[in-house]
Amino acid sequence: MIITIGIFVFYNRYSQPVTDISPLSFVSNSEEQLKEVEKINKKIEETELTKKIINGLIENGFSPDKRILYTIYSPENKVLTISLSNFDGDDKTINLITNIINTISKENNLDTFSVEFSEAKK
Repeated sequence: MIITIGIFVFYNRYSQPVTDISPLSFVSNSEEQLKEVEKINKKIEETELTKKIINGLIENGFSPDKRILYTIYSPENKVLTISLSNFDGDDKTINLITNIINTISKENNLDTFSVEFSEAKK
């Protein structure tokens, strides 16, 4: 049985999906896990998490690119990928950005994400 348990969604700075949900297919017998992943995706949209994260980063002097990528495999395994124009890659900067993102995420009852960074395209 093939059940979708991972969802990739790009959002722009206005919390609008940039692309349709593009599910990944994995072999799994867990329809419950699929429902959990869909619930998380819905909560990201309803809480306008992307907009809040973008604003939080701007308020702290960062220049986020127009997109955030959420990769959700389960409630415990969520990855947020973001690109920043003025990202220096320093460990202190990485920790600060990760803390900003996860503070906002927790405030919206979405728990934490593993945060990954990509290079902003110019």
